[in-house]
Amino acid sequence: MQFNIYIFNQLFRATCVISVVLIGIMWLFQTIKLLELVVNKGAPIFDFLLMSITVIPLWFTIALPIAGFVAVNWVFHRILADRELTVMQAVGLSPAQLAKAPIALGILLTSILYFNSVYLLPTSFGTYKDLQFNLRNGIPVILLQDGVFTEVVPGLTMFIGARGDNDVVSDVFIQDTRTADKTIILTAENGKFVGKDYRPTLILGNGQRSEVNSDDESGALLLFETHSLSLVTNEKKPSERVANDMNEDSISNLLDAKKSPYADYAFQRIAEGHYRIASPLLALALIMTVVAITLHGQLRRDLWLRRSLINISCCLGLIVALILARSWTITMPHLWILIHIVSTLPILICGIALVRPMKFARNV
Repeated sequence: MQFNIYIFNQLFRATCVISVVLIGIMWLFQTIKLLELVVNKGAPIFDFLLMSITVIPLWFTIALPIAGFVAVNWVFHRILADRELTVMQAVGLSPAQLAKAPIALGILLTSILYFNSVYLLPTSFGTYKDLQFNLRNGIPVILLQDGVFTEVVPGLTMFIGARGDNDVVSDVFIQDTRTADKTIILTAENGKFVGKDYRPTLILGNGQRSEVNSDDESGALLLFETHSLSLVTNEKKPSERVANDMNEDSISNLLDAKKSPYADYAFQRIAEGHYRIASPLLALALIMTVVAITLHGQLRRDLWLRRSLINISCCLGLIVALILARSWTITMPHLWILIHIVSTLPILICGIALVRPMKFARNV
């Protein structure tokens, strides 16, 4: 029992470190894309940091199984080099007994991934899409830079002399051609952006508004103290976002073709639903594959390289098979059972191999 706890603690710490490294790398690539908007264009840093964090559960499905696989390989290699595994085998511990700690780790990772797949991923990704929607609809506020003519939406070009705090700007020039057969020119001493959520609006102060018809003849000229200008296209904008991304939908909705927002993507959603059910088992399958191959036969250091190559080949093949089964299900929905077979069959085979080790494996 003490040996299993000792091994489990090492496996757990190694998995945590590797997971943090993998997710950290993915997080950096995600935030680099948004860094320019934060540094150069004055976007709210909290919103973009929140966007980069809420997408992390999507990476758990990749990072945790790989982290568990690498951790088991690394820890077993180290304790084999220190002859700890050899001693435990010499005192009579069977492969099934030596495998208790890594299997416990695999069950823990699978439980975390199921929680992530069922609840955390759809919840956090929904938040991510909400933020993305709000920022896209409020993008004119973000894109404006001092001393640059910017087409904030089609048909609306804006120039600002300076930009202050709290979305206040000064020396504003606007050319508005969103209305057919008419060009509107606005100039103002100052302005302030309000209502960013879905219909961003600019409140202008101390300026003038002039119209030029399509025949280049001047129209009305208006001096104003305050004037409100909507910064959206003339097309009808949705008042709220429609949740149609598969990552933010529940598994039950994905498996129900009638609940697909688009009929053309019904099969893809069904494949995603079955993948969300089966993919958490990948962590346990990878770990049990490593354990079954490593613990069969004599635990000798000269056999480690060969077994490591077999481990890597089998685990890569398992990942590729799961991806292929998911792809085939999209085009042939009746093959959905393959996704579950690929994720569960290695667990059953490796479990039998650990309980009833084959004689010929002692020379592998």
